[in-house]
Amino acid sequence: MFNSKQKVSVFFIDNDSLYVNSILGNSQEINEYNVKVYSDSNKFLEDFSLQKNDKKAICIIFLATTLGVDNNNEQITAIDILRKIKGINSRVEVILYSNNDEIDLVSDAFTNGVYTFIKKNENIVLRIENNVRAIISQKIFLIKKQSSRLITIVFLLFLLGISTILLILCVIYPEYGIF
Repeated sequence: MFNSKQKVSVFFIDNDSLYVNSILGNSQEINEYNVKVYSDSNKFLEDFSLQKNDKKAICIIFLATTLGVDNNNEQITAIDILRKIKGINSRVEVILYSNNDEIDLVSDAFTNGVYTFIKKNENIVLRIENNVRAIISQKIFLIKKQSSRLITIVFLLFLLGISTILLILCVIYPEYGIF
């Protein structure tokens, strides 16, 4: 059986760690999962690329649109980080969140595989919790569907094997005439 609490990792990538900590302080539900906060997107990518790619693990990443600057004093864009994340593991779900809802940014994010966009406001904790629940429910359904499909294939192969054996027996011993 799938133990959702142990197999769910929730990451926050935001240069404002105080804001993320206030979100986590207001959400007991999110803290029940494996939560890790990164203020440095490059450090996250380094750690994330080293993670085992378990197909039954659920990984949810909350990515802020404002990520600061890199070592060359250039702005780090959320879309670049999103692309790198999806390049490492396309099965993870990335949720973008921001103070603004710049349509070009949101559109580009959806084009690059973001799950959804959340606006930073007084309802962000509730929206984060709802999205985490929805993703977990969806991923568990897909895992169970895949397991069910495998069981069906094994059963059909078993029936095919039995039918083949019976057919061979009918050809070898026609005097017993099963059919």
